Amino acid sequence: MFGTTMLFIGDFGADTLLAWMIILILFSIIYVLLAPQMMGMQGWMFLRQTKKAVRELEEWAMQSRRIALKSISRYGRPRRDIAKELDNFLEFFAIEPVSDDPVGVLNRLEHILDVRKKRFEGIIKHLAPKSDPDEAANLEMTLEGAIASYTLFRIVRHLITMAEKTKSMQLAMLLQMQMPILKEYAKAYLDATETFSKGKPIGDGFGAMVATKLAGKAKWREPVKDTVYAETEIEGRRVFVIKAKGPGGRVGKPGEIIKRLCKRRKIDRIIMVDAALKLEGEKSGQIIEGVGAAIGGPGVEKYKVEEIATKRKIPVDAVVAKEGFKEAIGPLDRRIAKAVDAAVERVKKAIRERTKKGDSVIVAGIGNTIGIGQDPDQLPTKFPSRREKEGLESDRFLFQPS
Repeated sequence: MFGTTMLFIGDFGADTLLAWMIILILFSIIYVLLAPQMMGMQGWMFLRQTKKAVRELEEWAMQSRRIALKSISRYGRPRRDIAKELDNFLEFFAIEPVSDDPVGVLNRLEHILDVRKKRFEGIIKHLAPKSDPDEAANLEMTLEGAIASYTLFRIVRHLITMAEKTKSMQLAMLLQMQMPILKEYAKAYLDATETFSKGKPIGDGFGAMVATKLAGKAKWREPVKDTVYAETEIEGRRVFVIKAKGPGGRVGKPGEIIKRLCKRRKIDRIIMVDAALKLEGEKSGQIIEGVGAAIGGPGVEKYKVEEIATKRKIPVDAVVAKEGFKEAIGPLDRRIAKAVDAAVERVKKAIRERTKKGDSVIVAGIGNTIGIGQDPDQLPTKFPSRREKEGLESDRFLFQPS
């Protein structure tokens, strides 16, 4: 092999070999000298692309603001009078309680959330004095959507400005790579704001629809503000159905009612129905079961359910429908609406198989009840078709769980 190599070099000649070595050395020197400039140019391109995307986020945030402003101005005060106050409230924030000493942290968090809720009620009452309670609740959700959209834009703008100011190519690259996901979230918040402004049901209202259908024509009571329950009979069992009060945009305090019912009565089982975030590639609307308190959010209501269930040794079941993030905060589409009836039957089956006649069962329909009242005859019957997104469509995969 050594002889073959020498013969190969000999064919080139010493002059040719020396010329190639000189060329390689020159290219190496040029690369070392120009690499920083090339990296700088690449970073500048990343910044330029990201700044263009930030302008899109800004436009969506301003569009959300316009939707909120238009919706609020329908109920009393003209836009020019409320525009400045609305802009000031778009940066409203709530500070989480200190968690270094965890004792009682959830009680402190609940207090902060209650104060936050009252502030939202107060601003809507001030800006839209002619709105009724359900309309005011929808306006609160519209304002929440506008705040989420504006906050996302502000954070991304801060990061891109920092990258430009410090000439941090790493931060610019990170933002550029994450921008498609950030834009998905921003567009979802914009769609949610528009949906809230129209008072239409959203994907997160899945559990509330199940609760309404299970309760039928039973009488509803409201022992906790914005949260109702009805007593009915299913398969010979005494069933207490819980949901947030509709059709205004509310989530209520289902954990508080569950806690009170368990203290006053002997409850044999708790079944919680909610929407669950699916993984990409999974089918939307698929009903699955598990155990535990199926309820999202800050964790206050979930803690109440877990605490009383553990203390009284009550089994807790979870029946959930898989949904994407955009489906959860966007209009409730046909696929999720069809899954409601399947979930109703799944809950009845769970009651029939896991309890005995004469038992008392709690069924909690968790989620935002916007557009979903307590009367089954008033439930929405028309739903938009599912909007497919190229590259994110689950059904293009061959494997689908049954």
